[in-house]
Amino acid sequence: MKNFIFVILIIGVCFPVYSQNRFWLSTGIESSIFTKDLEVQASFNSRFYDHGRYDKLFPEFSAKYKIVDWLDASIDYRWVFNQSRDSYERTRSHRMNFNTKPKVEFGRFKFETRFRLQYSFRRFGGATRYEPDFDNALRIKSVLKYNIDNFKVDPQIESEWYYNTNLGEDGRQFVKYRFAIGVNVNLPNDHELSIKYRYDYEFNIGNPGRFHILSIGHKFEIDREDYRTGL
Repeated sequence: MKNFIFVILIIGVCFPVYSQNRFWLSTGIESSIFTKDLEVQASFNSRFYDHGRYDKLFPEFSAKYKIVDWLDASIDYRWVFNQSRDSYERTRSHRMNFNTKPKVEFGRFKFETRFRLQYSFRRFGGATRYEPDFDNALRIKSVLKYNIDNFKVDPQIESEWYYNTNLGEDGRQFVKYRFAIGVNVNLPNDHELSIKYRYDYEFNIGNPGRFHILSIGHKFEIDREDYRTGL
């Protein structure tokens, strides 16, 4: 684990001239208190610029339903609070995600593909630049996970494409690619820690960005039995 974090930090430091660095933190709670096929989740996310100022803060609320063993469908809502990198201008936005996630397991490997249609109800105040993460987009993400026998740390690798669905001169084309590698750490008492390095590569938009991102996420799961017995 120490070696993994060291590699991430080295990667982030090696490219300061040509790209920007980011740091993401999140924590959330997930439960299937209503039925085993329906899960609800609430989380809070904070993203920071490389000079320590916060970039975006947003709570997220999600509901996921298992249609069949190999297919989930979910819906997410985000209320986003944004701060400019170069000033104290602060704006707000709202976003909905509509997701489907087919998956397949073979041995200790698990492969998932998430199809996400994201819709922004309101862009950040005065925004003229398209932001793939927060404006209207179709996103396709593939994830390969491996479960190591008798080990609490499971590695995974991700690849994601962003497609601008807007009409207009810059719309209806791919605008961003994201690669990620990381681990999930299974902690005691139904807690889980996720540590990832992400590289974002934007194109086909004005002033495209290159971002090296270190993200750390925490999740606590409550199953129906825990809920009924009051934890």
